[in-house]
Amino acid sequence: MKKKILAILMTATFVVGLLAGCSTPTSSVEDKDKKSDSTGTGNILRYPVTAEPPTLDPQLANSIPSATVCYHLFDNLMRNDSGDVKPAAAESYKMSDDGLTYTFKLRESYWSDGEKVKAQDFVYGMQRLEDPATASEYAFAGMIIKNASKVNTGELPVDELGVSAPDDSTVVITLERPASYFLAMLSGASFAPTRKDIVEKYGKDFAAEPEKNVYNGPFKIAKWSHGDRITLAKNDKYWDADSVKLDGAEVITVQDRATSVAMFDAGDLDIADVPSTLSANYKDKTISYYDGSNDYIMMNQSEGSPLASKNLRLAINFALDRENYVKLSHEGIYAPNTRFVLPQVNGVDGEYGDEYPYEAFPLNGDKDKANEYLQAALPELGASSPADVQLELLTGDTEETKKEVEVIQAQLQDALGIKVNIKQVPYKQRLQMEAEQDYQMVVTGWVPDYPDPYSYLELWTTDSTYNHAGYSSEEYDKDIELSNTSTDPKERMDALFDAEKTFCDDGVVAPLQLRQIELLKNEKLKDFKTYFVGLNYNFVHAYFED
Repeated sequence: MKKKILAILMTATFVVGLLAGCSTPTSSVEDKDKKSDSTGTGNILRYPVTAEPPTLDPQLANSIPSATVCYHLFDNLMRNDSGDVKPAAAESYKMSDDGLTYTFKLRESYWSDGEKVKAQDFVYGMQRLEDPATASEYAFAGMIIKNASKVNTGELPVDELGVSAPDDSTVVITLERPASYFLAMLSGASFAPTRKDIVEKYGKDFAAEPEKNVYNGPFKIAKWSHGDRITLAKNDKYWDADSVKLDGAEVITVQDRATSVAMFDAGDLDIADVPSTLSANYKDKTISYYDGSNDYIMMNQSEGSPLASKNLRLAINFALDRENYVKLSHEGIYAPNTRFVLPQVNGVDGEYGDEYPYEAFPLNGDKDKANEYLQAALPELGASSPADVQLELLTGDTEETKKEVEVIQAQLQDALGIKVNIKQVPYKQRLQMEAEQDYQMVVTGWVPDYPDPYSYLELWTTDSTYNHAGYSSEEYDKDIELSNTSTDPKERMDALFDAEKTFCDDGVVAPLQLRQIELLKNEKLKDFKTYFVGLNYNFVHAYFED
């Protein structure tokens, strides 16, 4: 399948940013002439995150900050190296003629504690992902595996999941249906091998501290100073350790991106994501690229929520002037978005957006149409006028996210005459509130886990574990089911496009923007890659040029 990759592979001069979030600010910064870790050798990559990764438990990872770190801690069966999907912990694999069964042969490799990596570790990791006792929000990612849905709902025991280990070096995975993107999926954190003995030893505290997990990837956690930084050290037990040139990395929590820029200028960071308010000051000094982030307003449609009203959701969608929103909130750097599925994922032969062009909502909005929908919504809400409608808009606690929601607030209040109240909370709390549907509207987003429209659309089926909007549509579910059962690539993609149109016609979310990142980087940093699928960057083989 032809692939035009949205992200830039940054080998000699390019670098990547981190999906924005929010957290507590860093408590300290190392001296600018030092790059320290437990090895003390000075060959350490330092990069900021605006929010500490909420978890480094691979089966519970539900954010890009977590997934990016996990990519470097664990070696999965396959590794997606910026679009090049290749064997990793698996040395080779075979696929059955019907595309349903994959047999992986493991290479000899070891965990960071010296124990041999076994096929049973991969089986246990996938079983744990679908085990209802784990309560993983990412259980939906494994639904492609035979019996996963029934295992996840408790209808079948976990050992009925379609994954097995005939011996210590063989993993067999049977799928519910053929999926051209399956190998790429296996690179994600959810499919990481996991040691059963370690999970059982630490229970709910598994992976909460460096010593409460083991690692089979290029790096391991040397230290975790919560709220400040995560220090990674090179894993000398990694099977391909000779190819890893860095001694480690420091993932430093810096809530304010302007502070990150100042730290970069002082020599305390090797990369920095320039906020749009400072972009003019760094013209011709940054690298621009789209990181794959698709941001939108998610609206809670569960029973009792005012946004269970489709008319109200569509009123909000048509009230937004997305072009002006991007200009006011991000100096016009981000790209306004008028559909849901990222256009750059794969279609049948080319890019999905080229093969299926679509504008669900007007770029500059339509106030007249928005108010028609609002008037239809008022009796559903028991309101006599727009002034009676009050909604709460949830977001993170950074200045940048505050600016975004203030623009949204002003647009909706001006166009519709309703009242919008803003609620800011830390990033980790925002994720929890989304999962518990403890919100009315929230600014959130999605980065695809594999380059296919299904990565966006599988979230919203009635039974999806990640359907945090409470959306349910028989028509949508039928379109998704057709895409899963069709053996014709064009028919499958047509069904996915129909699902996207149904999703947008129902106003489930209000698309906002595609993120274009402006980055500063250490000019000595080489072979540092970015990709728009599943993570922000890849520094497995990065190094500093002398």
